[in-house]
Amino acid sequence: MTSRGQVTIVAEAAQGFEGDPGLARLLARVAGAGRADMVKYQLVCADELATADYPYYPLFKKLEMPFEAWQAVANEASRLKLGLAFDVFGGDSLRLALAVGADAVKIHATDFFNEALVDAALREAPKVLFSVSGILVEEVEAFLARCGAVGRGKLTLLYGFQNEPTATSDNNLWRLASLRERFSGLEFGFMDHAEGASDEAGWLSVLALPFGVTLLEKHITLDRSLALEDW
Repeated sequence: MTSRGQVTIVAEAAQGFEGDPGLARLLARVAGAGRADMVKYQLVCADELATADYPYYPLFKKLEMPFEAWQAVANEASRLKLGLAFDVFGGDSLRLALAVGADAVKIHATDFFNEALVDAALREAPKVLFSVSGILVEEVEAFLARCGAVGRGKLTLLYGFQNEPTATSDNNLWRLASLRERFSGLEFGFMDHAEGASDEAGWLSVLALPFGVTLLEKHITLDRSLALEDW
């Protein structure tokens, strides 16, 4: 994982590739052009996320790509000297992320209590980005006590209210101060989900810097007029 000074900039491609390997590679180029340190995708295996009768199951199936497609994305990121990260949701997506050489994996708050996934990620991945948004501090303390010093050394805890998009009033950046005070010595990051066309999209992440974050995650897209997934 490379960084600019003490802050790693993660270009969040999310589901914006829409299951198209060409779009996935283009998003890596966009991240490189934007001088990000890392590009991150949601590595979706539909059956890890939903049952076949769930309304969004067809979308999740569309987002699935084979190893060869993801390896091409990894090669593109390497060519651009970008770190590569993936959101993972189960054992299959974790294994695929590691197989293509991911520098980091991210685990959503919805999987905070998925001990099998969390333990495997901490054991096998180089770095683990772990969302603690909506998680009680006592629950975070219990997790940290369980994961040990080696696990804590791989962790960056992420904070950020996630909506589509997130209203500025919902971000509550001051919580970063209390989290850092409670869990001193750990790495923290901020997930920025500001409306892309808003004024605050240009400065919201900057406001997190005084709270000592070492990672900023910001969504990217090819062109907002295309209205791709997660645009």
